[in-house]
Amino acid sequence: MKKLTLTFLIILFTLTSSVAWSNPGFRDLKPGTDMTPEDVNKICKRLAFSGKFRKNSYVRCYEIDDIKFKPGGTKTLEFLSLDMGPIVASDGSFFSELNNLVVSSNNEPNIYLKMKKNFDSKYALNYEYSERDRQLFNEGLKNELLGVYSDGQVTLKITHKERDYSKDLWLYIEYRGKFAKDHLELKRPVTATLNDF
Repeated sequence: MKKLTLTFLIILFTLTSSVAWSNPGFRDLKPGTDMTPEDVNKICKRLAFSGKFRKNSYVRCYEIDDIKFKPGGTKTLEFLSLDMGPIVASDGSFFSELNNLVVSSNNEPNIYLKMKKNFDSKYALNYEYSERDRQLFNEGLKNELLGVYSDGQVTLKITHKERDYSKDLWLYIEYRGKFAKDHLELKRPVTATLNDF
C-alpha cells in the first residue's frame, strides 16, 4: 500500500511539475493554466473587469513602472503581452562600448539583448528572424521581427512604433497557452534556398 501511494505521489508530482514548467509567463500570470478573469483580477485588478479580460490597452501590474501588461482569452487566460518599451541602442562611442564590456548581464542597457540572453538560457528556441528579415524590416517591408521559443509559448517581438514624428524600435514579449502551436506554425518563416533557383 505504501509503495502504491508513493508511486502515485511521484506520478502526480511529475505531472504537476511538467505543467508548471510547460506554462511560461510573468510571475503568477501564466497563460494556459486555466486562470479565469477572477483569478487574474486577484493578481492585478487592472487586467480584468466585470468577469472579462481588458484587451483594449496595456496597463500597469505588480506596481512595475517600466512594463505594461495586456491579457487575452475569453473564459481563461490564453495570451499575455508585455510592452517592454523602446529598444535603446548605445551611441557607439568608445566609452559606451567600454561600459558594455564591464556591465554585468543584469545591467545590460539594451532591453532586447537582456531578454534574449535570458530567454536563450530558459527556453528552447524554435526560430528567429534572419538577416534578410531584418533588412526588410528596416526598409518597412516587414512589420515585425520574431524570436519564438518553447513551441510558440514565448515570443520576443520587435516592431516599429511611431512617436513624436519618429519611429522607434519597440519590444514586446508574448506568452501563449493552447494556441501556441498555431502561432508557431502560422509565423514560421518559409524561405527559398539557393537550390530552388
